[in-house]
Amino acid sequence: MIFLYMLGLALVLIAPVALAFRGGRPRDRRAAALAIHRAQLDELSHDFAEQRIGAPEFAAAKLEVERRLLAADSLKERPLDGNARLLLILTLIAIPIAAFALYLPGSTPYVPSEPHTEWLAKQQKADAQLDQLIALLRTRLAAEPANTADASQGEAYLGEALAERAGTITPEALTLFKQSIAHAPANASWRALDAQRISQVQQ
Repeated sequence: MIFLYMLGLALVLIAPVALAFRGGRPRDRRAAALAIHRAQLDELSHDFAEQRIGAPEFAAAKLEVERRLLAADSLKERPLDGNARLLLILTLIAIPIAAFALYLPGSTPYVPSEPHTEWLAKQQKADAQLDQLIALLRTRLAAEPANTADASQGEAYLGEALAERAGTITPEALTLFKQSIAHAPANASWRALDAQRISQVQQ
């Protein structure tokens, strides 16, 4: 079924090229100009007959179009000889063939998707490493005196690790960020992290 849709889409896209083979069109610039000016004369006559324009305007416009018609009739240009017809035919044939060839077996590089079991094993390994880091930060933080710069830094890092593990800022992580920023030195590098995480929850 997908190939039928592809074929229909290809036909729609090359339709403008196929229109070049329709008959009844001017063969050169002179014929095109003559056809346009004659159509303008017909339109002027129609407008004058329906009294959309007055006699002076009609006479002036008709004179101008007739002047252009005479100028176009004097154009000397070699008519089209159809040399591009073969190229157009080859284009009409090549476009659908090329589109189908892209989807034939072996025509595109095969990139196998990562098996779910392998992705799951990598994810579990990353989670285990993060759990170890969280446990280590809890141990270090418990050994630091409260309300100190070292404790503030540990609270910021532990809050960030908890937020990364949960995929969101948990209540415990938010509490840690608030405790950290309350006792962080003015020039502490982790103050910006605390402020950013707190503002994300308050938004």
